[in-house]
Amino acid sequence: MKGESSGLRRMDWVLVAAAAGLVLIGTVAVMSAASPMPRYTQILQRHFLALALGALAFVFGTSFNYQIYQDQARILYGVMIAMMGAVLIVGETVRGHRSWIHLPYFSFQPSEMARVCTVLVLANYLDRREKQIERLSTALGALAIVLPVVGLIILQPDFSSALIFFPVLASMLFCAGASLAQLAALTAFGAVTGGLLLLWTLSSLHPEIERASAVAAYAVRLSRSGGLLALTVGGAFAAAYLAYRALLILRFRVALVHFVAGAAVLSSALCAGVLVNRHIKYYQRNRFISFLAPEADPQEAGYNVNQALVAIGSGGVSGKGIFSGTQAQLGFLPERHTDFIFAVIGEEMGFLGAASVLGLYVLLLSRVVRAALAARDRYGYLVCCGIASMFGFYVLVNVGMCLGLLPVAGIPLPLISYGGSSLVASLWAVGVVSSVHSKRYAFI
Repeated sequence: MKGESSGLRRMDWVLVAAAAGLVLIGTVAVMSAASPMPRYTQILQRHFLALALGALAFVFGTSFNYQIYQDQARILYGVMIAMMGAVLIVGETVRGHRSWIHLPYFSFQPSEMARVCTVLVLANYLDRREKQIERLSTALGALAIVLPVVGLIILQPDFSSALIFFPVLASMLFCAGASLAQLAALTAFGAVTGGLLLLWTLSSLHPEIERASAVAAYAVRLSRSGGLLALTVGGAFAAAYLAYRALLILRFRVALVHFVAGAAVLSSALCAGVLVNRHIKYYQRNRFISFLAPEADPQEAGYNVNQALVAIGSGGVSGKGIFSGTQAQLGFLPERHTDFIFAVIGEEMGFLGAASVLGLYVLLLSRVVRAALAARDRYGYLVCCGIASMFGFYVLVNVGMCLGLLPVAGIPLPLISYGGSSLVASLWAVGVVSSVHSKRYAFI
């Protein structure tokens, strides 16, 4: 009894309260948003079942010493890869994604659990490479851990779920003490890949862009010609070697590996951009169109964002009231109980409700960061850093797309959106953070 009492005292009850507040608001919002839907009873049953499983996941995460994940990191990674592979074989296809494993009473999305497992495995790898953290091999090893998971998710295909892994990887490398050059390389990779996708989408809307700029014309032809892509990749490595030789002649002491790494980052970004561009689906490209030029197709590509903005703008200060939002209740707002639930909160609970949600997220993230700073070991610190970046990126993308500030992505609002796998995984992550906090050396 004394041990249990001590354990309860050492829990971060502010963290628990912030998570519980978000879950409560999310449950009310889901009940309201889904009420006009024909499967309303089934949605509520699955949501409350997910709440029960999520509560068990939180208790599991809190009760077990978080260091067990480090001891069993290889097994954890193997199970994660096996689940991601299994979904491609026996998975259920929903809206064009083979992302779900159907169980007797509910469906399970392995990619949601994979995001938490990846943080736990990456933290173990970076902790064990503490003395080699600034080496290029460390960053490449971390990337090698993430890429198989991302590749299996893209094969589903689910580009939105794959998107989360790279910001988490970059933030964990930064927190682990990686060199700025490594972080710059990862940033450059993402910027080149994303920039090319935006350019290709924009040029499809405005062909005059290709005629106005030789660089844009070359980039557009690059997406269509495999031979030109191979020539560009070869030219990048040749240019890197020539630059290296030129600096040697000028008596600058430089390492060839840096030039090769730069060419490799550029080449891999070009190849990744072309690969995604050729396999991206129509509705996924429409998400870029709705971001770049929502006026180009307001009834199709820009419809979701326009309706979300109308819903949020019409909520005013205090909102229209639960079950009283016209955009949600009349069905104008698509995906209102999942991806666009923040718009429902803005309409029915107003500015005060939306601000409360964001405030609870700030409080939740601040407590995760507090747990990281108080962690008894480097592994616990890195786990909390990864979970904080994961939650932060999810909130940033989801709220940003509802406000029209970012392209639409099928990313749920953690602890709030309808979706059993996401809710269970998020509550498990909160439980792991609670375990790190309760095992700290001393109170702060």
